[in-house]
Amino acid sequence: MFCDDNSYMAPLHLAGRLIMENGGETYRVEETITRMGRAFGFTEVESFAVPSGIFISYRKSDGSIETAVKRVQRKGTDLTRVDAVNAVSRRMEAEQLSCEEVMALLREIEARPPKITKLGLVAAVALSSAGWAIMFGGGVRDSITAFCVAFLGQAIAFALDKAGMRSFVSTLLGSFLGTLLPMLINQLGGGLTVDATVAACLMPMLPGLAMTNAVQDTLRGDMVSGISSATSAVLTASMIAGGALIGTTVFNLLTGGGLL
Repeated sequence: MFCDDNSYMAPLHLAGRLIMENGGETYRVEETITRMGRAFGFTEVESFAVPSGIFISYRKSDGSIETAVKRVQRKGTDLTRVDAVNAVSRRMEAEQLSCEEVMALLREIEARPPKITKLGLVAAVALSSAGWAIMFGGGVRDSITAFCVAFLGQAIAFALDKAGMRSFVSTLLGSFLGTLLPMLINQLGGGLTVDATVAACLMPMLPGLAMTNAVQDTLRGDMVSGISSATSAVLTASMIAGGALIGTTVFNLLTGGGLL
């Protein structure tokens, strides 16, 4: 390789951060960092990842041990970037790449725009809600209503994220609107299967990925990551339930039904 010992930590951290930020599992982060470290020529590479941070340690050529910690903030889900980082690690095992070359490849992955725009993602979420409405037994009006309400909720969620609001706040507001608006529309115009429409609006907010990662990590014996992901999933589900309860209560107040 063509760089000094101190520069090896940068590509290892960047690779792990990219995987973690874009929805990758903790075991994938650890495996990728270990593979890359060994490809750099280290025989003692240790990595420990949790949803909020990455710990990396390796023994340098002079016998000393280099250790560093990196804080990670989840940004969303982009599995194409996770796959791209995995491809870089596999390429490192097959070819002799310098640190500079690896960093350039990883920086390119980090800087490239997402394959789907924010508007496209909002539309995709709304379209999925429209499909869920049909699956739950609703009709065309339910599907159209679910599409419009989910589109509005997802657009507001992106606006809140851009303003620096926590994801739990956007989840609470989204579930509130996803419950209240279909009930109001049905009250004003009728003809909706309210249960199917509300359920369809709430479906895209369910923490499926977090729950899946929690089960996977727990089954592998990684209790810290498993409990952390499970806690996040439970909190998200609680925000959805709380928003739905508030939406129902507000609807009852507006229509004279009183508090629940």
